[in-house]
Amino acid sequence: MKYIPLLILGTLFLQSCATLRDSPKYQLSEGYYAFRQTDSKYRKAYIKPEDDTLKVYPISGEPSFSIVPSKDEYFRSNSFDIDVMTILFKYRPQGSMIPRQLNTNFNGNVYLGYRVDRFKIDFERTPAGQKKSFIHSGVTVGLFGGIGSTAVNPWTTANQITDEYDGVVLSRGFAAMVGLNSLTVGLGVGWDYLTDRDKNVWVYQNRPWFGLTLGLNLN
Repeated sequence: MKYIPLLILGTLFLQSCATLRDSPKYQLSEGYYAFRQTDSKYRKAYIKPEDDTLKVYPISGEPSFSIVPSKDEYFRSNSFDIDVMTILFKYRPQGSMIPRQLNTNFNGNVYLGYRVDRFKIDFERTPAGQKKSFIHSGVTVGLFGGIGSTAVNPWTTANQITDEYDGVVLSRGFAAMVGLNSLTVGLGVGWDYLTDRDKNVWVYQNRPWFGLTLGLNLN
């Protein structure tokens, strides 16, 4: 039963990600980008998609450039990143009184970071003519904080209590994630703070853990 909330949250994340394919984070939308073609340097430009074409306008004051047909095109944008994030699992290293652990308790976090998105329009010649494909990738680094649950029992308190229950923890840490189209996953390092009466005997109190993260972009 304790895995049901995590499975529900993971399903919602994946379904929500599928609806974000039209988001500016994952597709080229009208705006300012760093632009280049193969064998050239990045220059600032204003991009305006129109039907099956893409218009590129040099920005006043920037060096002029020309677009060579059939050459690969690269676009880059930087932005502030706000995500809803969950830790799919937490790996807790071995301690003096506890073995290493792998936990999948329910948790939810808010992630704030700096993001770089890269877009590529790839031109490939085929026997049927020219084939054009679109590739997107993103990288983001930042901080997160949130709330979750954890098992509190004699084994996680060095036999200081006899009760067994799910305690509430506050989490904080930092993460680095990569995005391919609408899916954003990565690695995080964090610390948990048990909020109830047994916080002083909980063996994982403010001890570091490592986890696999899954993020859903909000902006």
